[in-house]
Amino acid sequence: MEKSFLRRLLSTLGVEENDVVYVDGLALKIDGSAASTSKLPFQSWADFGWRNVAAAYSDMRVKYAEARHLLASVTAPDLATAEEVIEGISAAASYFSLAYLGGDLNQGGEVVVDVALVGRAPHKVGRKPQPGDVLITIPEFGYTSLAYRFWREEHPAVRRGVNMLRRPAPLWPLPQPRCVSASMDSSDGLADVLWSMARDVDIVVRRLPTTEEVERFAEERGLDIGDVVFNGGEEFLPVFAVRRGCSVEGPYVEFAEVVEGEGVVWWEGQPLRWRGWSYF
Repeated sequence: MEKSFLRRLLSTLGVEENDVVYVDGLALKIDGSAASTSKLPFQSWADFGWRNVAAAYSDMRVKYAEARHLLASVTAPDLATAEEVIEGISAAASYFSLAYLGGDLNQGGEVVVDVALVGRAPHKVGRKPQPGDVLITIPEFGYTSLAYRFWREEHPAVRRGVNMLRRPAPLWPLPQPRCVSASMDSSDGLADVLWSMARDVDIVVRRLPTTEEVERFAEERGLDIGDVVFNGGEEFLPVFAVRRGCSVEGPYVEFAEVVEGEGVVWWEGQPLRWRGWSYF
């Protein structure tokens, strides 16, 4: 329901559905969350503040926007909690080279953090790939999915997922912008990215963008590896639609291709049954 509501709202406003808003050469982004739905048991309040900055920054970076300035609104039940959240926001701003310019502070029954970023937009990148494109990503999906379920365990794969969730660091290298026709980062799960990109085209997934470590863990525990990889979330990993013939270096792998179609994501000959995270 969340995604359909947002599409109706954006249509009413006459705004393109995208991860950032482009205005007069600038890229604008606002993102936030409430602790009751988004803070994980192993995250400190400082981690929660960091996470919200990283979420907004990841959306900016995947669109090639050069984020510069940060404002944050923090609601908390007491000043001590607010201070710890703001400590995490400040640490993340420093890590991502953002100028933290203050914001707003409120008292309320639970912790809510909203982060606004402003930056330059040398390139405009949407969400709609073209037939013939290939999708590339960093093959590290599945770790956060394992961390959600097994965070109390000391298994290396789980610990890696926990670390990814505590202090996300979306500073991955960017392919040449001339090669990229569309992009999204994965905050609501890889399935959500793929279904969001599959507008007036089909996407055929050829391989799972994960590691042998994740696959072994899933097999040992009798988990559906598709569920683990497609239905996680908060990986803050990029997915780029790249034009064929472009050479992309770095940690990326091709894992899917875009073909003519009617908006279906295919995996193992069937429509992908996972849709990713959604509120409401």
